[in-house]
Amino acid sequence: MRNVHYFCSMKWLVFFVVLLVLNACVTVDYVKNIIPITQKHHTMAVLPPRTTIERKIWMTDDRFDELTRLKQAQLQDQLIRSFNRRINEGKCFIEVLDINTTNDVALPAGYHEGRISSKELCKLLKVDAVFESHIQILEPVSEATALFFQQATGTTLITNSLVLNASLIDSLSNAPLWTLNASKFGTLGSIKAIMMNKVIRRTTRNTPYNIKKNPYRKLYKAYLMPDDPQ
Repeated sequence: MRNVHYFCSMKWLVFFVVLLVLNACVTVDYVKNIIPITQKHHTMAVLPPRTTIERKIWMTDDRFDELTRLKQAQLQDQLIRSFNRRINEGKCFIEVLDINTTNDVALPAGYHEGRISSKELCKLLKVDAVFESHIQILEPVSEATALFFQQATGTTLITNSLVLNASLIDSLSNAPLWTLNASKFGTLGSIKAIMMNKVIRRTTRNTPYNIKKNPYRKLYKAYLMPDDPQ
């Protein structure tokens, strides 16, 4: 029994440490010539995100699959809306293909089954790049457990965990031009929808199509003035 109590205590401790260290984080990587490449892009497509959601004990296989598909469609729509909002605000120069046109090509072509590469999808969709993503939405502990633990120990636990991994791939290579990892962890009372909105905003803000944000602003200036000593 002591071993069980010890294991449970360590489990909560891990969640607590993760909360402190990774409450909100965005990391980005890109190829050296990202600006010269993306400056030639005119249109991109946001592919359906590979989505992982928390499976509840009451969910049948069919219900779980249905809810996953619904969440996937919702997240894809949110990503496209976020990009379009930045376009309308003059903060993003790329055009984004609409969701119906994208899915009418990508899904029958076997995107989710891995029957077609992203490079090939660029050509089929007639776009310069595709935006791929994997989004994971989990609940490490329930609200009831978090509330009990907080009352018993004064310690806050993670009740909602969101992780988004994204990449940009163009028609020239299957290797990503740009990758991003964005995560957010919520505690008791946190709302997944609000957390996801923030993660998606951070994601679209940090793409190389937003040349008003560093480091892309500096890279863009260097691209325009390659001989500038600064």
